[in-house]
Amino acid sequence: MITKTTMAMFGLAASGLLAGCTETLDSKQLRTGGISATLEATAESESSTSLKATLKAGGDESNTYVILSAGDRISATADGEEVEMSAESQGVYVAQFDVGAGDTEFKVLLDRADDDDAPGNAGTLPDPFELEALPKDPVPRGEEITIAWAPSGSGDDMVIRVDGDCIFSKTFDVGGDTGTYTIDADELEATSSQEPESCDVDLVISRTRKGKTDNALDPESSFELSQVRGGRFTSAP
Repeated sequence: MITKTTMAMFGLAASGLLAGCTETLDSKQLRTGGISATLEATAESESSTSLKATLKAGGDESNTYVILSAGDRISATADGEEVEMSAESQGVYVAQFDVGAGDTEFKVLLDRADDDDAPGNAGTLPDPFELEALPKDPVPRGEEITIAWAPSGSGDDMVIRVDGDCIFSKTFDVGGDTGTYTIDADELEATSSQEPESCDVDLVISRTRKGKTDNALDPESSFELSQVRGGRFTSAP
């Protein structure tokens, strides 16, 4: 017989399993080569860039986050300014800069008290751009919509993401930076086919290039630098 006590024990066990999905490890327990750093610089304007460093043990898809301890620290520099990155959450460190111009170089330095430092993480921002105004009138999902921006001619990767309550979220890999991309008719799929609705859709477009990471880190480390702009339109049945 399954009693209330047994059910409660099952619930506690399930909660324990869910809690165990994310683990942490002190950096003093790791060599530098065991730390995978996922570095992201995101500029939302020519005067604002946020930098995030996610540190993990066991590769970039691991669920074990590395907490810097015992004198280990991480900092970032841009445009002659050095900032010590602060912990946003366990294993995630952030910094904010008042710069966002194209070709601004960002560096991330991991200083270890008792092992090899990793100062050779660097990359430059792609050129900023402006997203042309999106349609003010609702756009039926059975019609195409063209997104336009100022192309850079640099070959940086462009990606568009759309999110809305009445459509399934979708990401479009634009490929080359041509300055336009057309979302074809019926590519935006309604979440309900029986009672389709209208809703505001947030569109975010990113221009991204890759930087380099220090050879002392885990080979799965990465550094991406992006210019990100957004807009909104109404999607209709």
